Amino acid sequence: MTLLSDVCEGIFDPETRGEAEKILGSDRVSWQSPSKGDVYGTSSGVAEVLSKGMNRRYTINPSCVLKKKASSTRDLRIWFEWWHGTLENMPGTGRVKGTSAAYQLDGSQLSRLFVDCQRPDLVEPGKGPYLLRAVISDPVGLSEQSRVRLLNASAEKVTAQLNCKNDIILPEADVVIVEDPRLK
Repeated sequence: MTLLSDVCEGIFDPETRGEAEKILGSDRVSWQSPSKGDVYGTSSGVAEVLSKGMNRRYTINPSCVLKKKASSTRDLRIWFEWWHGTLENMPGTGRVKGTSAAYQLDGSQLSRLFVDCQRPDLVEPGKGPYLLRAVISDPVGLSEQSRVRLLNASAEKVTAQLNCKNDIILPEADVVIVEDPRLK
């Protein structure tokens, strides 16, 4: 068992960590840490695999997996993949004006963040734009705000290593929830 503050490259900020600790009943969790030589489970490994697979929808292993107990099947998972489309045509998505992100938060266990990471060097001609999609599967039951915080923190770590040609601007979780009442 590991302290929640030490897992998943430190993406749990104090507020999200506090909420998770209340729900889980502990500040310690089991987590899937990357094994030696494993490219998954780290932001640099995720970015490496994404850069190689941009021209097709390419789901990769989760960058973060938490378990309430070592034997638990109720995992919190965060993973990344490329998604064909633009922010403007994302149905049911909350978008904060002037940012490079759109969120799909529908009250289910899945929440999504779409990031406009422009990599023209990797786009297949005639295929159109791709968005980086971060997904969190949360059977633990965190609030939408906490999910946005975790998605943002994970995406910041990954996009910092993807060499996006544009500036990535992700709004604070409070702004996302306030900006679009559908996300409350």
